[in-house]
Amino acid sequence: MVDSNNLNAGMRVIKFIIFIISFMFGLTAFLLLAVGTTIKTIFDDFGIFVDDHFFTPASLMVVIAICLMIVAFTGCMGAIKESTMLVNIFAVMLFVVFSMELTAAVLAYMMHNQVEMMLIRTMTEAFGAYKTNTYMTNGIDFMQSNLGCCGIDSPNDWDRIFPQDGGKTVVPDSCCAYPTTPDDQCMEFYEHGCLATLDIIIKKSAMLIATGALTVAIVQFLGVICAFMLAKTIRRTKSIRAARRWQLQQALGVMTNPFSFDKQMEANTGRQYDPDPEYTSMEKNSTNSYLPTSPSVI
Repeated sequence: MVDSNNLNAGMRVIKFIIFIISFMFGLTAFLLLAVGTTIKTIFDDFGIFVDDHFFTPASLMVVIAICLMIVAFTGCMGAIKESTMLVNIFAVMLFVVFSMELTAAVLAYMMHNQVEMMLIRTMTEAFGAYKTNTYMTNGIDFMQSNLGCCGIDSPNDWDRIFPQDGGKTVVPDSCCAYPTTPDDQCMEFYEHGCLATLDIIIKKSAMLIATGALTVAIVQFLGVICAFMLAKTIRRTKSIRAARRWQLQQALGVMTNPFSFDKQMEANTGRQYDPDPEYTSMEKNSTNSYLPTSPSVI
C-alpha cells in the first residue's frame, strides 16, 4: 500500500504549485486587461486608419483577462478545499483560455504582416476626403498633432489636396511644429510623414498582443497538467482514506463484538457456532488453567 505520508506530502506540494500558479494567473489577468484596454484605446484613437478585424485580438485579450480572473479564483478554491470537481473545472477552463490565447496570438502574428498595406490604403482614402468629411479631418488632425508628423510619407502629400502658395507647400495647422504667426502662417512644420510612425505603433501593439498571449499560454499549459495531477492525487488519496476507514471500522466491529468473527466463519463454513462449548473433564479440572483472578496474570 502507498505510504500515506508520502502521498499527502506530494499532494501538498501540488496544491501549493496550483495555488501559486492560480495567484500568478490572477495578477497576469490584470496585466492582460491593462494591455488589452490600452491597445484597444490606441486603435480607437486611430480608428479611421485601422480595419475592424484588427480590433479582434485586443478585444479578445480583454475577454481572456476576465476569464482568467474567474479561472484563477476557481483554481485557488479547488486547491484549498481539495475539491476534485473544482480542480477539474479549473483545468478545463484553463484549457479553454489557453485555446483563446493561441487564437489571439495567431491572429496578431498574421495581422503584423498586413499593417503597412492596410495603412497605405486607409490613409490614402482618409487624406483624399480631408476637405469633405469632418470625421476624416478630425482624425487626421489628431494623428498629426499627437504623433508629430505631417502627410502620409512627407508634407509634400498635401500638395495633392491644397494648392501651393507661391511655390510653398500648404499644410493644415496640425502639421505645425511651432505656433503660427499673427497672419496664421505656419513657421515650421513636421518634416516626416505619419505612415512610418503609425506603422510602428500598430505593429508593436500587434506584436505585444501576440507575445504576451503566447507566453501566458505556455504557462497555462503547465497549469493544466498540474491541475489534472492534483485532481488525480486527490481522488487517489480519498480512495485510500476511505479504504483505511473501512478497515478500521471492521476492526473496531470485531473488537466490540468478539463473536462476530466466529459467526462470520460459521456463515462461511456452515458449521454450527456454540457460544458455550463443552469441555472435557480434564480441561475443566486442569490446575494449569489461568483465570483472571490468578496471581500470575498481570
